[in-house]
Amino acid sequence: MPPTATPPVGPAGPAAPDRLTECVVVPRFIATAATPSLTQARQLVRAAGLPNVLHGPETARTPSANTYRLWGAVLARTERPDAGLLAAAGYRPGLLDLFDYLLSTAPTVGEGLARAASHIDLVSSNSVLTSTESGDEVTVEYAARRGDDELRCVVAEFALSVVTSQLRHATGTAFTPLRVSFAHRQPRRGHGGYGEAFGDAPVDFDAEADAITLHRADLERPLVTADPALAAIMRRTARTVRIPRADAEGVAVPGLREAIVAQLRDGRPSLAEAARRLAVSPRTLQRRLGESGTTWRAELDAVRRERSADPRHASGGSAQRAARLGFAESRSLRRAMNRWDARERETGRHADRAEQAERAEQDRETERDREWGRRA
Repeated sequence: MPPTATPPVGPAGPAAPDRLTECVVVPRFIATAATPSLTQARQLVRAAGLPNVLHGPETARTPSANTYRLWGAVLARTERPDAGLLAAAGYRPGLLDLFDYLLSTAPTVGEGLARAASHIDLVSSNSVLTSTESGDEVTVEYAARRGDDELRCVVAEFALSVVTSQLRHATGTAFTPLRVSFAHRQPRRGHGGYGEAFGDAPVDFDAEADAITLHRADLERPLVTADPALAAIMRRTARTVRIPRADAEGVAVPGLREAIVAQLRDGRPSLAEAARRLAVSPRTLQRRLGESGTTWRAELDAVRRERSADPRHASGGSAQRAARLGFAESRSLRRAMNRWDARERETGRHADRAEQAERAEQDRETERDREWGRRA
């Protein structure tokens, strides 16, 4: 999947680093869902330079740049701005292999989303799925570590539509989000794909992130596909899968943090100005960020969050604090701080749940060993 402005990734564009990869089931799903026949799917993957994805084993992986090339081929063939939604409409349970079953065998929506977020690298190490709670709402946000300006809208619509379809299958209902938001602009040509993908949920554009918002009570909804025994098998299997880490280690781009901090004092930071201060082109900076497995937005957010926690920058009113962090208004700072706090709490909850589940699984395995010993 499987947020993020980066250079276009096409046949002549820069390749993504191999450690940002997708499981072969992702491009296979896209190709078969975007075409009416297997013959046309074969033609599509050949046009994208991926002739083997339709037949490779489910354990095979392919660089994320290949998947973006495939999306480019899909757009060229369909000439449809809603190509992501159209492909997602072809989702069927099991198409995403182990990842599907990790979510569907969980006891509740909340636990299913937590497992999906923890193991999304099974389908895409280029993707991030996070859930944050605020009041009575839960926001499930999709982001790509390395994306493409022209294709990010297609990928985001595909990813969130697939997540919604997974929840519909797992709950056995016509699951509908409270609302849907996308960071890209509203398509010039309207289409009805949003209704099919998200029901009657309102869809907002030009938002801060690509996300679906749920009622907090939705997290407790039971899954009709829950299966504790199969879930234990799926989770043990997931732990054995070894995927190269996509997280950047150390400094993503030397001097970038200082370039961002300098801009915070002058106004709202921009990638173009950071590139100028680093004496590189914006395209080169984007490429270096992508090669480090991060994005301009992620680096800017990290610097802002770090400085917001520094007592030296906490004085003054909200408008002054917002200006010092390069926000246009105090409302933007409040939203960012709510997001940071929510993610920190969610990270803690995920860690606690994972630890509790691990202990419970170990206890069950110990009890099964004892039972086998008694039988012997």
